[in-house]
Amino acid sequence: MRLVRKSTSEAVSLEDGFLWSDEFSWKAIEQNQAYAIDGALIIQEGKKKSGRPITLQPADQEMGWIKLHELRTLRDWSVLQGENFRLQFEQPHDNRQFTVKFNHQDGALEAAPVKGIPAVSLDDYYNVTLRFLELENAD
Repeated sequence: MRLVRKSTSEAVSLEDGFLWSDEFSWKAIEQNQAYAIDGALIIQEGKKKSGRPITLQPADQEMGWIKLHELRTLRDWSVLQGENFRLQFEQPHDNRQFTVKFNHQDGALEAAPVKGIPAVSLDDYYNVTLRFLELENAD
């Protein structure tokens, strides 16, 4: 998997140990139900065009690691306003791509050192959760 900054084509590789934890919980149809005075059910519904959450979490504590120098790049990217990214899955059975933006409302980035102590090197690993929102494909 890789995250590509669309404006510069810079990329950060993400290991395969991330699980898209909310992939099947998003409701693409928004629906309101109400009853008319005569008791008839009134249903209004529409399909959402964007905003699907993509939360990438470690499948377990032995996965979803990122080196500190890559984590710092992700942190810097996460605070750029108006930036869009391409999230590319790179597995033989899954090569989907999504245009995404960091999801700040739900906490765009969480990280903790794998060893549980402060990093002593830019190559030390962090366990990371990344939260994005899928956008309409705007290439």
